[in-house]
Amino acid sequence: MTEKILFFFSALGVFNALVLASYLLLLKRKRSMSDYLLGSLLLFLVIRVSVSCFHYFDAVTTDLIRFGLVANLLIGPSVLFTSQHLMASKNKSVSQFLVHTGLCLLVLLPLWLFVDFATWDWKIRFVIHTGLFVYLVATALRLRMPIKNFITSRPLSSNERKAVIIFLAVSLICVGFAVSLWTNYILGPLNFSVIFYLTIYYFFTHNQADEKRVTQKQVDPSAFTRINDKLQQLMEVEKLYKDPDLSLDLLAGRLAISRHLLSQVLNENLQKNFHLFINEYRVNEACKVLETHQHYSIEAIGHEVGFNSRSSFFAAFKKKVGMTPARYRDQFNQPGTGKSTSPN
Repeated sequence: MTEKILFFFSALGVFNALVLASYLLLLKRKRSMSDYLLGSLLLFLVIRVSVSCFHYFDAVTTDLIRFGLVANLLIGPSVLFTSQHLMASKNKSVSQFLVHTGLCLLVLLPLWLFVDFATWDWKIRFVIHTGLFVYLVATALRLRMPIKNFITSRPLSSNERKAVIIFLAVSLICVGFAVSLWTNYILGPLNFSVIFYLTIYYFFTHNQADEKRVTQKQVDPSAFTRINDKLQQLMEVEKLYKDPDLSLDLLAGRLAISRHLLSQVLNENLQKNFHLFINEYRVNEACKVLETHQHYSIEAIGHEVGFNSRSSFFAAFKKKVGMTPARYRDQFNQPGTGKSTSPN
């Protein structure tokens, strides 16, 4: 009876994690690269934990064990590049994640096919666990300042907090599996379920607290000046708006403030919401390209300035300029028509 209860709670956490991974990877309407990375991390964790559940009840095959070990290694690059992507929006985290994942599979799949399982049972297991440990150490080094601020209760941006909590949660899950090897194997899956629900609870309560705290106070004028200066630098110098995956969370992370404070700054001081603010920069940039690069296609220009689709580009452009991009370009193709200035 006790075993069935333990299995039930373990399987419940696995099931809910699988639902969340499916939502992030397949069902969410507007998926960002962060969603894909986090969904992949959850999927690999689910596979790893599921194999442990079956292993506890002696219902696992050698191929299933190897499948779990492959997923175990892939947890490493997933947590590293998920955290890295949360820390900075416009980087190469996604491409690096794919390269590292591909290399891991390139090494492990031939071993799966051609190496006897008895060898897997100790030599390759050691390599896999060592590889996972190296990735966790690399993640800790990447997050060393946010982790230090988290431990000392210093302010963290929303994305920094997410990256730290995800890293700590995965680390504790891995520790739980290591401990279960010397105690009871079901403790690994059970530990996963507990940490999974605690992490969800933490994110929910802190997001609510951040929103309530920020909405209860006005932005200090000096703080607004600093935020605005940094915001201008990110937009005009780094041209962060060209990142099609730029979100309120990612921009807040670059500013080292909460998403709610950034939203408040945009709404109360600039009288714009996030999407309007970013789209204005994108449309202004598109106007410049339309005037000077007649050979570029409309779709290519929209993608270049940061729009995800042709329809969103046309809608934002027409809303600000009052005409379609094609019609705007035609003004500069007419003989005798002087070059005008793009709208501010």
